Amino acid sequence: MSPERFAGKVVVVTGAGHGIGRASADRFSDEGAEEVVVVDVNADWANETAQLIGDRGCRAHPVVADVADEQAVESVRRELTARHGRVDILHNNAGRLRSSSITDLSAEEWDLTFAVNVRSMFLVCRALIPLMRPAGGAIVNTASSSGLVGEAATPAYNASKAAIINLTRQLAADYSRERIRVNCVCPGWVPTGFNDPVLSHMSDAEVADMVTAMVPIGRQATPAEIAAAVAFLASDDASYIAGHALVVDGGLTAVR
Repeated sequence: MSPERFAGKVVVVTGAGHGIGRASADRFSDEGAEEVVVVDVNADWANETAQLIGDRGCRAHPVVADVADEQAVESVRRELTARHGRVDILHNNAGRLRSSSITDLSAEEWDLTFAVNVRSMFLVCRALIPLMRPAGGAIVNTASSSGLVGEAATPAYNASKAAIINLTRQLAADYSRERIRVNCVCPGWVPTGFNDPVLSHMSDAEVADMVTAMVPIGRQATPAEIAAAVAFLASDDASYIAGHALVVDGGLTAVR
């Protein structure tokens, strides 16, 4: 890990209140970011992440916003414009997962999943890309290995994560010539609580047995392992990578 890889960079992380988002915010601050803007819909979580970073002597600024809401995102844009006048790195990480067959899935749940998982990325990119244009930058979206294969009982999530992967490619096609690289990470199983809606019927031991059987590496990833991939794609170490979906799943999709 380079302590200076993000020196002088203004970094925005959405869904930064816990899990992968918090780990990524930590990673960016550890590697010297000028400030990490911690965006989350949950005020307590956003403040806690910012406090954890601040306690280490790094700069973090909590922002409470529902990034699926157009007016909330516009408010974030105005705050960032006034506070910094620029954004160097954006990690779109806000997400939602619920389990259902498609015949039992309500239209409202489908729309909400796409709002949190896809609409938010559209809104945030639309708002913040203009702040990245003068100096260039990097965008890393959180997709999922679920967006690469079909999975049972998660139709809205499955489809939304596939949409993120192709949105990433589209953005790369449009903005790479403006020195804004866009990529995404595709995590597999990560024990952050995010998967609880689809695992509530299983004990911890049953989940561990399932993961051991499914994943060639034989375990779930840590949030820090996903954050390392996010940091790589956001850094100059990935300066010739654009439009890529980096799979970080312990070999899960390799055996499907």
